[in-house]
This record gives sequence, C-alpha cells and structure tokens, in this order.
Amino acid sequence: MHIVSNIRNLEKFLKFFPRAANDALSEDEHVQRYNAKNLRAHQYDLIIAKATAIGATLTEDRDGNEREIGLGEWLIAPLIGRESTLGHSSVLPRKGIAVGMVIDYISTGGGLGVSMDNPNHADNGDPTKVTVMGILCYEDGRIARSLDFALDTKAPSTTILCPMIGVVGSRSGADKTAACLEVIKNLHESGRKVGVTKLSGTAQRKEILELAVHAEQYLDTADAGLPTTYPPSQDIDDRMDFAAQQTILAAKRIVLELSVSNQIIVAEFGGDLLSANVPELLSNPSQLNIVALVLVVESATAAIGMETKLYKFSNRYKTLPKYVVGPTANLKANRNRVRREIDCVGCYDLWSKQSKSASREQVDNSIAQTEILTRELLENCNFWKRQKLS
Repeated sequence: MHIVSNIRNLEKFLKFFPRAANDALSEDEHVQRYNAKNLRAHQYDLIIAKATAIGATLTEDRDGNEREIGLGEWLIAPLIGRESTLGHSSVLPRKGIAVGMVIDYISTGGGLGVSMDNPNHADNGDPTKVTVMGILCYEDGRIARSLDFALDTKAPSTTILCPMIGVVGSRSGADKTAACLEVIKNLHESGRKVGVTKLSGTAQRKEILELAVHAEQYLDTADAGLPTTYPPSQDIDDRMDFAAQQTILAAKRIVLELSVSNQIIVAEFGGDLLSANVPELLSNPSQLNIVALVLVVESATAAIGMETKLYKFSNRYKTLPKYVVGPTANLKANRNRVRREIDCVGCYDLWSKQSKSASREQVDNSIAQTEILTRELLENCNFWKRQKLS
C-alpha cells in the first residue's frame, strides 16, 4: 500500500491505521477494515484507491524521489482541488466522491481529484486513472483527513515572528524556485539562520527539499496538513472560504514554528498572484511579518501587472520594499523598462553569473547585483522589528 508523501506525519497515521503498513494483508482486507460505508468524500479526505489506467502523472517517495505508479497499485491519498496553468488541474463535485468512482491522480506529492482539462504537451498528458476502492475511516466512523496528520509543532503562540522575505512569481515556470534558492543561499552565506517554506500551491516533497539545501529548517503546507492550498472548485462557492481559512491557519502555524530557531524566513508562494489563496495570504503583509518581496518576472509588462495586483491586495505594498529579479532575456533593456514603469527598489540579474554564454562583464555585473540584493534584504530584515502573530 503506497501512502503518499503528502500524508506527512506517517508515525501518527500508522498509530491509527497500523494495517496500512502490513504487507501481509491484502488490499481488500484494508478496505474491509477501514472503509466508510455509504459516505462521500470531500476536500482533504483520505481515499483508498487502485491505479487502473497509467497516465502521465508520477508519484514520489518520502525522500522526494519520483517514480511511476504501477498498474494495479493500491494507494492512500487525499482529495484535492487544483487550478494549475502548467500541470494537471482538479475539481471536486459538491456532492463528493463515492466508492467505485474513477478519478485522477493529480499531483506528484499525492492528490486525487477530477481532471477536467489536461496539458496538451507530450510530457504531461492525461493523468493516471484510479478507482476509489474505499474512504478511509476511524473506528468511530469519522472520515480521516490529511489535516489530521500534520507534523507536531512546539512553538508557543507568543513566539516573536522572524522577518519574512516573500518570493512571488508572475506565473508558474517563471524561475521562482531558482530565485528563491539564490536568496536563501546568499542569506545563509551571510551567516544568518534561514528557515524556508513554500506557503501555497500543491505540495511536493521534492520541491521543499530542493529549497532546503541552504536552510536551517524547512516546512511546507503538507507539513501543516494541507496537500494543496487550492479550493476544491474553480468556481466561486462557499467551499472557497474553508480552503482560505485553512491556508491562512497553516501559514501562521508554519511561520510560528520557523521563527523559534531562525533569524529570517524565506517563503516561496507557489503559482502566481491569482490563485491558490495567494491573494488571501498576501492581503495583509503584517499577518506573516513580510518585510520585503522579491518579484520574479518574465517581462516588464508582467512586473507592471504584479505591482497593480499587489496594490489591490493592500496599500501597504506601496511602501513595502519590492525587488525585481529578471527578466532573463535582453537583460539591460528589460531591467531599464522595469525600473521606469514600477516602483521597485531595483531590478537584479541573478542568472548571468551562472551562464556559460555570458560575457565576463555580464558575469561580474550579475555577481555584484546579487551582493547588492543580499545586502538590501538583510537591511530590511534588521530594520523591521520582530512582532507577535496578529
């Protein structure tokens, strides 16, 4: 039985469902022991499923190593909604998911749903199909949820929050993770203790482990019980409010925990500024103690759009320091446009120093700009006072 990586507190999970780790039992015996009868499952509920048609989606182990799902493989995974512009999306019907339905394996970290529209490029076609064999239930009849298996945290509610640097992108695939890694690496090399998190999107163990290479500590939303911060529907309905509330609670819990032993928190906000409850997370920079934003953009026009959207979230972003990294093409011309058009501290080239085709001058300028950005971010973190969670 494959227990997906987005069920993070495996020790706690196996205390309630020890038979899930017993390879001697048949899958049918698992279903008979834990299955909810005559119930329907919803967002975050845990499903027992069997892969019945192999598609493009992968799964991963608890070390973030990706692998294919085997035909006939049984697994336990949560139901999720997802609105992805590059990967597989998912919606969950309001009436819920019933035993016997055929649904989709949506995300590598582990998430099931109904995929209505799939990417048309060769590397990411239709997702793997699974049949719902059961809905995981406790002995008292309650449906088990991913929220039940968050990692245990120890931070008291009176913990003073570390200053947070938020890294946001104009779109998926804008090199947010590369930019975030650069920021973390340089802050770490300055001698600071850096905690890292990914506070939105669909969780994947591999992604948070990649960000954690230069960090003292790392947590993502799955560690707080949320395999995704997307709501179960892409339409506006009352279920969006619950997903938003859970996202904010998870983010506050993560920030509190990372503030105990670190000096700075670097947070990547997955996706863009339009979905995955990123607008709710950024609606008030004080709630997470955001002291600066790094905007990762692919064009000057995208930078203008990001600034406009941030100002709709809160007027406080008009005075909050904003640093733009990129665009990567025609570097100088694009950076000049960004500086002319938006109210940012500066536009920085983090990429040329790693490019084999860059000139010596471009490499030197990129190194210098990286050092300037690091110094600016450190000054912002020192200037802002640490505060209690509001």
